[in-house]
Amino acid sequence: MSEAQVGSVNGQIIKLTAHGFNAEIASLGASLVSLQYQGRDLVRSFDPQHPRPVFSGAILAPWPNRITDGRYTWDGEARQLPITEVDRSHALHGLVVDTEFTVDQHSAEFAEFRTTITPSEGYPHHLQLVIGYGLEADGLRTTATATNLADAPAPFGWGSHAYLVAPGEQLNNWTLSLPAHKIQLTEGERLLPKEVIEVAGTEFDFRTPRELGTTFIDHAYTALEFDAQHLTRAVLTDEHGVGSQIIWDDTCPWVQIHTADRDEPELDRTGLAIEPMTCPPGAFNSGEDVIRLEPATIHQAGWLIGPA
Repeated sequence: MSEAQVGSVNGQIIKLTAHGFNAEIASLGASLVSLQYQGRDLVRSFDPQHPRPVFSGAILAPWPNRITDGRYTWDGEARQLPITEVDRSHALHGLVVDTEFTVDQHSAEFAEFRTTITPSEGYPHHLQLVIGYGLEADGLRTTATATNLADAPAPFGWGSHAYLVAPGEQLNNWTLSLPAHKIQLTEGERLLPKEVIEVAGTEFDFRTPRELGTTFIDHAYTALEFDAQHLTRAVLTDEHGVGSQIIWDDTCPWVQIHTADRDEPELDRTGLAIEPMTCPPGAFNSGEDVIRLEPATIHQAGWLIGPA
């Protein structure tokens, strides 16, 4: 069996070990706490005995990223969500980042977490979410499954919030490979979503691997290149080609990249958030790529984090 710890401010902590990997997952937000391969960090970990910093490793649902002003319209009905990102006045990262998931099952290689979204202000829908974490030969696979338990269609989107790392203290010297042809621009300190443009000729073009340098990124990319197996990947490495990668399929045609610029030295540019998403920021406002989850319908997405 896997190890489990209780009593953490992040809920129950499940430890998985297999195939040279060690992982910790917290039941709060079904959050990935740490992931190592042969003793080397693949994500920026945090101490589960202290509050989780900046949504590290959390599952984002029923929407990723931001809903501008917390307002949107669904099937002709205007709705107002609670404002959870107060300084920017948005509804941020869904409804379950601070939810205590139930641990359904776990073994040395696998753990499953479950929660229910019940009707609430601005989101009057009833969904079941099941998050599976499994260690495989290539890394840690996350499988996220949503089921609509009610009798009306629900707007829905997935995302995740892992910070990948390579050897070294900061990401300025790390190399990013990201086969994305377009990026969504933002406006001002509120990061309001704007038009989608080609990355060609901009500082945000990482189709050819190159160092991140001092570039600030907190943007959603799209027009991703998927292979014959409908997979794409983002790869983060040091000068020796050692690092981590995340692989996902075309159920997530968007990915948020954030260089983690923070005032706190231990967080400032010490990991690169690479967040596969089913829809872009502001999707509940624009309608772009929002999943219409019909009654009794299931939607599943997944991604794998492994070494590079």
